[in-house]
Amino acid sequence: MYPKNDVQFENVHIAEVKRCESGGWDIKRSDGWNFFVPADSIIEPEAGMPARFYGEGIGRPVRGLFIAGVKVFYRTAEEQEEKHLNDTYGESVEDWLSRWDSGRTVWSVEMGGLGPGYEQAIQITIAELLRNMLAEKYDATAWTDEEKWKVDREKIRTASFANPVIDKLGLSGAQYGAATSVATKLYMDGPITCLTNPQIKDRLILVSKSFPGA
Repeated sequence: MYPKNDVQFENVHIAEVKRCESGGWDIKRSDGWNFFVPADSIIEPEAGMPARFYGEGIGRPVRGLFIAGVKVFYRTAEEQEEKHLNDTYGESVEDWLSRWDSGRTVWSVEMGGLGPGYEQAIQITIAELLRNMLAEKYDATAWTDEEKWKVDREKIRTASFANPVIDKLGLSGAQYGAATSVATKLYMDGPITCLTNPQIKDRLILVSKSFPGA
C-alpha cells in the first residue's frame, strides 16, 4: 500500500490524539512532535497506531502521511515542489489576481525604488492591467510579433486610463511603463515562471492592496 521507490520517510507511533473543534485531529507523535490530520482523512487516528511520514524530516514540509498503512495524503517530491510553487506565487494569473483582490499578500517585483507610496501605485496598476488583459483574453503568444504587440499595447493603454482605479493614481509615464512591464510578463509566462526568474530574485517583494497606514 506504500509508494514504491520512495525511501524518504520515517516511521513513528501515535502517542496521543485530540479532536479539534474545527474538524480533524491533532496527533502527538511518539517522538514528541505534533501534526494535524485533516478532517477528510479516511482513517480516524488512535493512540498506538503506526504512522509513516514522507518528507525530508522535522522542519520540512510533510508530503505524505499513512496511518496504520492507510493513506491520508501523499505527494511525490516533484508534486510537493509544484504545490510549494503554486502556494507561494499563485497557480495562474487568475489565482494571483484573486489573492490580490481578497486582500492577501502576493509576490511581485519592486519597480519603483522611490518609496512605498510610489511603489504601491505601480503594484495597483499591475493588478488592474492584469484584470483588463484577462477580461479581453489577449493572445500573449502573438506578442512576440512586435507589430501585434504594438496594437495590443495601445488597446491596453486606452483601457487602462479609462479605468477609474488607475486614473485616480496620477501615474507618471515611468510608473505606467514599469507596471506594464511586470503585468505583461505575468500574463505571458504566469506567476511561477515570471517570479522565479533568477534575474529578479533580489527585487521580489510582498505586496497587498491593503496598503498599511498609521
